[in-house]
Amino acid sequence: MTSIASITRSGLAALLLAAVLPAVAQEPTAAAPLAPLGAESQAWVQLQQSGTEASGAARPMPGEIADNVYQRYVDSFKQPIPAEFKRQSTGGSENGSGQ
Repeated sequence: MTSIASITRSGLAALLLAAVLPAVAQEPTAAAPLAPLGAESQAWVQLQQSGTEASGAARPMPGEIADNVYQRYVDSFKQPIPAEFKRQSTGGSENGSGQ
């Protein structure tokens, strides 16, 4: 037995599909030219450099935390920089695809 709710859902899905398909099937219109690659990134960097949107409230780091951060930084120099970085396996496949 088919319920009214399932008929309504399937009818709604068909209605939505009928509304979307013509829009998808239309030929693309001339769109505005895309910004050069990286333009948005450049804008963010310039915004950060200018400081115009920076918060006026100081957010100092407590002394103990600052000491720990600095010690971690100093300790990072104890490890040699490897000549190359090797990938670590994350799955059970041999080809690295994870499948």
